[in-house]
Amino acid sequence: MFRQEIKNLVYICEQMGVSKAVIAPGSRNTPLTLAFTQSDVIECHTVTDERSAAFLALGMSQYKEEPVVLVCTSGTAALNFASAIAEAFYQHLPLIVLTADRPVAWIDQADGQTIRQQNLYSGYCKASFQLPTDYPADAANTANEHFKSIQWQCERTVSQAIDMALQFPKGPVHLNVPLNEPLYVQLPESHSNPKIIRSLSTDILPDAETVKQFASVWNNAGSKMIVVGNFKRDEAINTLLNEASELPDVLVIAENLSNISGDKIISSPDLFFSVLSDEQQAALQPDLLITIGHSAISKKLKQFLRKYKARNHWQLQSGLPYADTYQSLQVVLPVRAVNLLSDVIRKAMGEAEFMQVIARENTGESVVNQQLHKKIKKDTSQYFDELPASDMWFIRNFIQMIPENAVLQLSNSTVVRISQLLETRTDLLYYCNRGTSGIDGSLSTAVGSAMISGKETILITGDLSFLYDSNGLWNNELPANLKILLLNNGGANIFRMIGNQTVTADCQRFFDAPHQVNTAMLTNAYGVHHQVCKSKENFKEMVQECLNQPVCSVLEVQTEMEQNVHYYQNIFKYIQSNEKLVND
Repeated sequence: MFRQEIKNLVYICEQMGVSKAVIAPGSRNTPLTLAFTQSDVIECHTVTDERSAAFLALGMSQYKEEPVVLVCTSGTAALNFASAIAEAFYQHLPLIVLTADRPVAWIDQADGQTIRQQNLYSGYCKASFQLPTDYPADAANTANEHFKSIQWQCERTVSQAIDMALQFPKGPVHLNVPLNEPLYVQLPESHSNPKIIRSLSTDILPDAETVKQFASVWNNAGSKMIVVGNFKRDEAINTLLNEASELPDVLVIAENLSNISGDKIISSPDLFFSVLSDEQQAALQPDLLITIGHSAISKKLKQFLRKYKARNHWQLQSGLPYADTYQSLQVVLPVRAVNLLSDVIRKAMGEAEFMQVIARENTGESVVNQQLHKKIKKDTSQYFDELPASDMWFIRNFIQMIPENAVLQLSNSTVVRISQLLETRTDLLYYCNRGTSGIDGSLSTAVGSAMISGKETILITGDLSFLYDSNGLWNNELPANLKILLLNNGGANIFRMIGNQTVTADCQRFFDAPHQVNTAMLTNAYGVHHQVCKSKENFKEMVQECLNQPVCSVLEVQTEMEQNVHYYQNIFKYIQSNEKLVND
């Protein structure tokens, strides 16, 4: 790869929609750094910690669903990108990963910062590419056939890589770039008009035969269930599913990460299914299951659908085809869900005779389900109102105070599970790294999201997730629109919530991961505003103060681990014991 081709690489990125690049400092990647920072189109950001840099880029791509370039030097720096690349792969986010490398001849030759970088992320990206080793270009060699061949290969490879990242389903690609010394040399002033190859996007529409087949399955199904997993906000599908939820033979289930909400949409399936008897669950077995987007979080929903398998299961608009989460998958369609569902749902809504037939057969069961849903919401709200200071109380009341149209980033484990118990706010955008469900990059992801959105961005995070990714604050461009609720209970709640302490009693510290980190001193070291709240009395005032800060701000609430576990486990007992409709 000649230095001219590095300049051309940046030009191809510009022409294919890249507007952001995140660069981790290093020496071997100097030519790439020079080329990207000279661009008038691509805005460059620098983050020293490669893991944080990668999750920051992920947060940018997550919000915009656009390609973001990620650049690092050779050696273990590239390994530090791996967690975010795996997350991007399962979230279908188009990261363009450029790892600088030593020339191939020097790999395994005891030279500094050399590791085997070819196909480094092969299991977690759409494609991996090895570019040819570069040579400084001069007038003599740019005219020969060897140069032309390398030029053709580089242009084709870079175009193909970016194009693949953008095609459905989107995802990360890896370009390994071997670079010879000298590294600190001037690049050509301009690109050389490289050839660009691209695929033009089209809206995938179901053909007439597919629509006919689906309509037949829909019309012959006595009961339908639509489950929406992790999904980006789509007003068209949100409107359509709210219409579907009005049909007496349709049950719509959509957790908050689906960004779908409505009065008759089940947003807390863990609570809903926890109050149903075996007979009631059996009665809900769907004739037709339609799944949209990525997987759901609810364990009780998964258990229900694996036990009472759908007789027909159609998967729509999923980036992971053949993901048979509920062990009943029969048909995979990559089409936009609204394109397939709109006709059959609106026809069902509009046909009075059809509605009367369905009503005679299923209205009783449907009414009970909706009454049950309303009562669960009411009882849940009452339960949260009565809670003392705890993770659950702080999360619920904090979410209620978030400004309209804000972006809400949730860390994994305890936080996202508690959020599933609450009613979804229709005016918020919900995000969480549920591709791999790790705790390792939630802060950096939120930083990237805040940087690119410009909207008020709220991160709710547990203490271990925050500490794990505290280098996310090591950023000279830390956005002022990022506000953080930090739940500090001295360790990990999650394993006490989902585990069996009788079994783990003798080694509980290996699960709790207790710590004594002074988070105030940690955040102050990064110049971040910090407050501590320990009670309910002044919480609202402190939240308002946090939100009004002109800089990135952290509101830390300190709670007791054992109490948090008790209140989380008790809500299911409370809803079950308080649920009179179950036995009506």
